Amino acid sequence: MEKDASDVVKQEQKSYQNPPPPGNPSFPWLVICHGREGQRQTFYDISEDRRHTRIIPDLRNKWICATSSREWLFVEDQDSGDCCLWSPASLEKIRLPPTEDLVFSCCFLSSSPSDSQSHVLLVDMGEDVIAYCRPGEDAFKRHKVEPHISCAAMFKGQIFLLLKYCELAVVDVENSELRIRALGNKDINWSNPGGIPASCSYLISSGEDLVVVEEMIYALPKGRVYGFKVFRMNFAEGTWEELKSIGDRAIFLSARGGISCSPKDSRVKKNAIYFLQLGDEHIGMYDLEDQSISKVSPCSNIGYRSLYLRWIML
Repeated sequence: MEKDASDVVKQEQKSYQNPPPPGNPSFPWLVICHGREGQRQTFYDISEDRRHTRIIPDLRNKWICATSSREWLFVEDQDSGDCCLWSPASLEKIRLPPTEDLVFSCCFLSSSPSDSQSHVLLVDMGEDVIAYCRPGEDAFKRHKVEPHISCAAMFKGQIFLLLKYCELAVVDVENSELRIRALGNKDINWSNPGGIPASCSYLISSGEDLVVVEEMIYALPKGRVYGFKVFRMNFAEGTWEELKSIGDRAIFLSARGGISCSPKDSRVKKNAIYFLQLGDEHIGMYDLEDQSISKVSPCSNIGYRSLYLRWIML
């Protein structure tokens, strides 16, 4: 009997060191790293309003970035700078070279890491640089992009960049050489409402559409969100078209980008944008239909900063 009880305890300890069980695969998890040296990770399932707290050794004191493949996360040790691709399902690690001075917000895999031609691409929007390498190589190559990179997204198997004046470009890697191909589309024809001086752009794959989400921000109080506008790319015409509705989809934004999904049979609201605000411990929800903003509280009893929150698919 004692042996059985011990086995149960060991099993519970093991499960506590692994990612949470799959929830609704259609929705992203909000990952909150907290505690001493980020030793605890709380996974918030917004579709069921449930929280799962873990102590995962592979994620302690790590900087985590979602990749374009839900099977892999990019993980970087905040002290040593060691980097790897990490699989939440199998706990497998694939070594990557150090990022050095890169400050990137997007990570893309050109194909499965098991493919000998696969590349890992990191987008540093502050320096307008794309760093890329094959898994197992000793260093990232760097490609300077002109003009300025606003954001990036994977859409239908291709990596797209949003450049200055909302011009789209496609990233190709052939024979370990990176090329940028501009599409020459027109700019988005819109401007902020009066008194709203700032905006932030997100490029997102949303079903059959590639969309730009423009986040409009108040000057004071600093960082407060006024609202959002959504535009889809009409590839046939080379123009951006404003969407008053995103239909049965929902969009999830963080400082590291965005994810779109279809919230069928869940508590997640359709035709809405969920977002994180700097210094706010709540998730904001913007209703595109009535243009209202409400709040959801994922983990009000946990101390964290929204800059380190991220949505990931597991």
